Amino acid sequence: MGRLYDYCQQIQQHIENNNLDVFKSRGELALRCGFLVSLVGPDDPDDPQKIESLRQAAREVFGLELR
Repeated sequence: MGRLYDYCQQIQQHIENNNLDVFKSRGELALRCGFLVSLVGPDDPDDPQKIESLRQAAREVFGLELR
């Protein structure tokens, strides 16, 4: 598993743990980063641009720092 997949899993866990609306949260995140986190699989390659856009979107939407 790569970093991109791990980050997507962290975001989905954050949404669940904080009882956020799944569709609104993932939709807003997708608009900011350009892809749906629910469609990223464990075998997807780590694209540095996707990783950075996801980290920035998570910070803006949730105040979440992905590490």
